[in-house]
Amino acid sequence: MKKVFGISFVFIGLVIGAGFASGREIFEYFNIPSQTDFTGIVLATVSFGAIAYIILNFSAQNNLSDFKSFITLVSGRLSGLINIFMLAFMFCGFFVMMSACGALAKETLSLPPLYGYIFLALCCFSVFCFDVKGLVTFNSVLVPIMLVGMLYVCISSMLFGAAPTFSAFSELYRNPLISSLCYVSYNTITAGAVLVPLARNVKKSHLATASSISAASLGIVIFIAWFSMNVFFDELLLSEMPLLSLAEKNGEKIKLAYSLILLMALCTTAVSHGFGILSHFSFKKASSRIGAAALLCLFAVPFATLGFSNLVSKLYSTFGYLGLIWTVMVIFSYIKNKN
Repeated sequence: MKKVFGISFVFIGLVIGAGFASGREIFEYFNIPSQTDFTGIVLATVSFGAIAYIILNFSAQNNLSDFKSFITLVSGRLSGLINIFMLAFMFCGFFVMMSACGALAKETLSLPPLYGYIFLALCCFSVFCFDVKGLVTFNSVLVPIMLVGMLYVCISSMLFGAAPTFSAFSELYRNPLISSLCYVSYNTITAGAVLVPLARNVKKSHLATASSISAASLGIVIFIAWFSMNVFFDELLLSEMPLLSLAEKNGEKIKLAYSLILLMALCTTAVSHGFGILSHFSFKKASSRIGAAALLCLFAVPFATLGFSNLVSKLYSTFGYLGLIWTVMVIFSYIKNKN
């Protein structure tokens, strides 16, 4: 079961980034589409589990060892173009998390953003030095803490907060099912980068269990966060970090503690993206991989200075739509391979 939970925590760690842990992604993709209809959350939960299992099972059946070989098998003659897209997406995700860490350092500790960039770069570099084992260990430690922290803030806000239960706000209504699919596709574009190396020598039943645990955990947290943010919908509508705003309702100490949860989320997602980039290259020596990891961390810093909110508004929507195409390609390849 150790491998099962290791796979689950790595996948959850990939999904729970700054947008998820801050509550902004959940608010945009689930609260705004509907404050009463949670079928989108059910669809997202099932989709997360299905995509995780498809990637894991497909990789195990074809004995794949890295994300690059997975892309080649799925996209064939388009593999060169897809590889460039994936590297661009993962690098963007990496420096966006770095930028968010700088913003968090400025907002919570009144430190220059550069301190946040350097801190995240050092954390990621430390994990990269230990390759796959470092990735699994890192997520196995941080992910349970993040899940508990998010649930605590959401539940305590509902129990002890005072606000109207639901808002009548409905001007920004979107289809909850379409919104849900876009959300899942965006968050699983690079899932293969962390799941493919973990699928080797694992029983098929264990892969199914790991996928189910991942999906159920994400679904439960999304539902509770969705429900708690509905309670304070009007207050949180314009908040950049709704769950951090909820944490503040419980006092400054809880807000500071939740800032640490956000920091963990930034780290797990940044590590997943960075690991995906490094896995594209075959390093014969550990020293070569460590050198490449150092260059990656240093090269991302100038891009991080462009600003978190600006980067999110420019990059996320573009990659989200392209992610739908990639998700369809993966599912089609999986079905074709089974036949």
